Amino acid sequence: MALQRQSPTSLPMDVQANKDDVKPSAAEMRRKPRALGDLAVAAGVVFLALSLALVLGLVPLEGALLVGGITFVTLVIRYVVPRPGEMFQALTEEESEEVRRLQRYSMLLDSLPQPVMLLDGQDRIELANAACSRVFGQAIDGSHIASLIRAPSALGALREARHDNLAKEAEFTMAGGAQELSALFYVVPLDPEHSGTDGEMLIMVRDRTEQRKLERMRTDFIANAGHELRTPLTSILGFIETLQGHAKDDPDARERFLKIMQAQTERMLRLVKDLVSLSALELNERRLPEDVVDLREVAETVCEMMDPVAKNAGAEMVPGPLDGPARITGDRDQLIQVAQNLVDNALKYGERPDGTPTKVHVSVGRGPSLAFENADRSGDSPEQIAVRAGCRPDDLRFIRVRDEGPGIDRNDLPRVTERFYRIDVERSSAKKGTGLGLAIVKHIVGRHRGGIQIESAENRGAAFTCYFPPQVHSEAEAPAQD
Repeated sequence: MALQRQSPTSLPMDVQANKDDVKPSAAEMRRKPRALGDLAVAAGVVFLALSLALVLGLVPLEGALLVGGITFVTLVIRYVVPRPGEMFQALTEEESEEVRRLQRYSMLLDSLPQPVMLLDGQDRIELANAACSRVFGQAIDGSHIASLIRAPSALGALREARHDNLAKEAEFTMAGGAQELSALFYVVPLDPEHSGTDGEMLIMVRDRTEQRKLERMRTDFIANAGHELRTPLTSILGFIETLQGHAKDDPDARERFLKIMQAQTERMLRLVKDLVSLSALELNERRLPEDVVDLREVAETVCEMMDPVAKNAGAEMVPGPLDGPARITGDRDQLIQVAQNLVDNALKYGERPDGTPTKVHVSVGRGPSLAFENADRSGDSPEQIAVRAGCRPDDLRFIRVRDEGPGIDRNDLPRVTERFYRIDVERSSAKKGTGLGLAIVKHIVGRHRGGIQIESAENRGAAFTCYFPPQVHSEAEAPAQD
């Protein structure tokens, strides 16, 4: 790929600004001396007329000076200052066609989805298309490439391309907004005969973040699924061999083994279901939701759905406080899944130490809020979430699920949202947990540009507060809800 310079003004960017550098036409060159000659003749005529009027006593001296001054200014404006029409006729037809061609080149480069840059001999950015501004920021013209791409592998490829005078490419990873940017860096030297300047380099950056993410998802899925499915599959295989052997004629053993095999099979089904759900969430994590959802309605729906489950577990659902509408831009089904997973987690692990029936509180509110005083905390603070979302902490909306159980040990608190992390593996298996419920919650909240704060107070319970940025439009514009 090479950029050819047809003239000093043939750069494919900033074409309009380059119009000032175009040489004037021959007609324009001839117009200026002729205008000055006309001005001299007209000034001479006026001077003679005023002199004659003064000699004859037709006008006083002050009047002659005033008339002469006004006439001189008028003549200057007439013959020296170009007319509006003449100001836009400086380009010849050939030069205008050149400008239009360069504008088409500029539109072509700006339509490319990948950032494309032209570097000078000192590795400073001469030209950049529109994609560069979207990826790296607005003010990049004249910047050094090292201030834009801080990746040793990419800068090393640039040095090698200069040294070998050959095209080079390298993969690099750098921070890019809310997440890491994985990209392919391609650099090629331009031929001085075509570019007109020695040492210029053309660079293209191809975003490969989604591709790398899919590769990691596939690798993680295989590793996690293999690890988690190995135990139940080994157990089922062992029971099948036992039933085929000495226990094939033992009805009691067969009944007991079949129940265990059923439980292990159900566990694998739950695990596969959660893995598929998690993979789908990761795949669409960068696609922001667009619907308007009221967190209060979500909380009421989940409390109604989970009330029979809570009663079967000997627990009680306690809705509230639900402080008025808390509208956010979100996906209603996914937000219900968030609240449902948190309630399910609280019912499984929020049992009171003294064995009395536990209560699960579901509340909705606005702004920073603490569930416990003097508690251990982990995750994102409301201030951090507000900075990422570009709003004030007081504008945040939250939904919180709190239990009255023993709480979470402070050493386990930072890791509870990791996939497959379980504080008590034996207890989790007995409660039919897969270790993916909180990981799913974390991904859904992240897709909604929110965050989770986890609180734990010993023997008082644990609380999970999911903060979200508010709806884009003001809630005052929306109809109030009772």
